[in-house]
Amino acid sequence: MSPALPSLTVEADRVHGELEALAALVEPDLPGWTRTALGPVDRQARELVRRWMRDAGLETHVDGAGNIFGRLRGTGSGRTLMVGSHTDTVVGGGRFDGIVGVVGALEAVRALREADVRLEHDLVVVDFFHEEPNEFGLSCVGSRAMVGELTQAHLELRDEQGRTLADALATVDVDPSALLAARHDFTGVDAFVELHIEQGPYLEEHGSQIGLVESITGISRFRALFSGQADHAGTAPMDRRRDAGCAAAGTVLAVERIAGEGMQSRGTSGQLTFTPAAVNVVTERAEFRGEFRGPEAEWLRSAQDALTSAAQDEGARRDVDVEVEWLPLQEPMPMSGGVVSVLGDVVDGLGLSSTRLFSGAEHDAALMARAVPTGMLFVPSRDGRSHCPEEWTDLPDVAAGVTALTHSLVALDRRDPPPDWDGAPG
Repeated sequence: MSPALPSLTVEADRVHGELEALAALVEPDLPGWTRTALGPVDRQARELVRRWMRDAGLETHVDGAGNIFGRLRGTGSGRTLMVGSHTDTVVGGGRFDGIVGVVGALEAVRALREADVRLEHDLVVVDFFHEEPNEFGLSCVGSRAMVGELTQAHLELRDEQGRTLADALATVDVDPSALLAARHDFTGVDAFVELHIEQGPYLEEHGSQIGLVESITGISRFRALFSGQADHAGTAPMDRRRDAGCAAAGTVLAVERIAGEGMQSRGTSGQLTFTPAAVNVVTERAEFRGEFRGPEAEWLRSAQDALTSAAQDEGARRDVDVEVEWLPLQEPMPMSGGVVSVLGDVVDGLGLSSTRLFSGAEHDAALMARAVPTGMLFVPSRDGRSHCPEEWTDLPDVAAGVTALTHSLVALDRRDPPPDWDGAPG
């Protein structure tokens, strides 16, 4: 039997103050709570987090991928627990996405120190670099580098202006070669835990304070290029046009149709550009970027085939050349059964209501789970809204999540004998 957990106090007002401080760091010319990676405001936020780490008594450093680490030394077991999330946002995003997990991890450290609780494990807090998808179609850059899944091909991805990801990283003093070499040594790391807002309606609809994530969605992202012929909008007959824009528009609708076939499958059309951008010229070239998500890799692969076929059909109808490029498939990722079990026991012991669920949102935890036993805790999102200015989570729900996180770290530290981390959650 595991020993009783100590009494630990989470200071909700302190958590609220730090959430507000980070939320105030936004890009003034963009909507919502925008703090995009590679930008100066993101750098400000990350510098603030590093200062908070030092103030909390953590030893800090930044790796070659831009990830910020803060280490609280344990009593000398030689083992490590990791915890954290991210501080960047999507354009026009919300004020809780990512930062709840970073602020919550720091509050866990403070609660442990103030209660004079020493873990046997070292506790490492991480603020991951560049979690949100960028204009190059890549997400989770920092955690991807940590687990050795960032490649030279990723760095050569191009945005709509033809700039490579490597070029963009260099503008913010991130050395692309250092990023490729930033693979972390996970020897001795027993678990990683991430606290996050749900970003969906499930917890609120089920009246649950905590979500125990059992698996995280797979993702398949693509870029489709359509090459037609420019012509005069007023004189080119409709049946003779090679309209790249219409071929792209038909493919956008195909994404919706394909994704609508499954209960938990999702498809999104993210970017669509026409060249020339003129109402009096038939579109010569169109570029379309989108993604599919779902809990099953087999469905994602079938969606790739269906979308490629649909794009080619749309092009053939209009004599438009089509090229569809797919990023490497990010497989759905189950969480560690052993870690989820520990988290569930802690949540039950705290008297918090909980439910187990699938995450349709992507997280650094999905990458970390490739290298270390991983678990995730969710707190509710009002009306399920996220990636928008209306994103909201009540402070008592945040505090409950931080409390669950703090006690879970103690439980993971004290687990004796070490749990069997293998197997699906359940």
